Amino acid sequence: KTTKAHQAIRRWLKEEQYDHSVRLGRDILDRELKRYRSDGPVDLDEIAAEVGLTDAEQLYAALGSGDLSVGRIVGKFIPQKPKRRSIFPRRDRRGISIQGMEDLMISFGKCCTPIPGEGIIGLITRGRGVTVHRTDCPNMGEISEDPDRLLPVQWDLEGEPAFTVQLRTRSRDRKYLLSEISKAIGDAGSNIRSATTRTDGEIAEQDFWIDVPDIKQLRRTISRIKKTKGVL
Repeated sequence: KTTKAHQAIRRWLKEEQYDHSVRLGRDILDRELKRYRSDGPVDLDEIAAEVGLTDAEQLYAALGSGDLSVGRIVGKFIPQKPKRRSIFPRRDRRGISIQGMEDLMISFGKCCTPIPGEGIIGLITRGRGVTVHRTDCPNMGEISEDPDRLLPVQWDLEGEPAFTVQLRTRSRDRKYLLSEISKAIGDAGSNIRSATTRTDGEIAEQDFWIDVPDIKQLRRTISRIKKTKGVL
């Protein structure tokens, strides 16, 4: 009798746990459906079969016990947004033209950060389309080892926005220095996006992130900065 009683208790506990898992799983799924605002009909028996379960009840139980991820289930009946093509829209190509290849993804080498007007070359990169480098990029020796991956590219600047570049200056620290350098940048026609400054004794170092449309504008800006008193 004792053995049968123990078996009955275990069976009852198992059934209670199962019922609890079903209730919990139903609540979890309902909450996720509301979160994603899915009001359309859902065939849970069909989805249960897809994941190797018998029916919706077993599906709820598996969700409630943690044996099944709710994300795996929700993903089966929430309409998926169409994947964006891995290309940049024409305007986001940032002024680069590749003849006959308008749909290629384009990025810029962080090693040399090309500016409009500088000589450039394209490097075909796996999974990233074409990476644009300056022709005098410090890594050009390594890049040119595989000429089959090189691609002629050119600037196409009509209607394109300005580029953001970083300029670092070193100067003798003095009153109003930052203000005067900022004025020089503005007088050259460039826009300052942000700036930081730090000092080490009598030497000040400033970083400016500025918008320039091309290399001529950048050179003009640098020339104005160099004329500021104290800039080294």
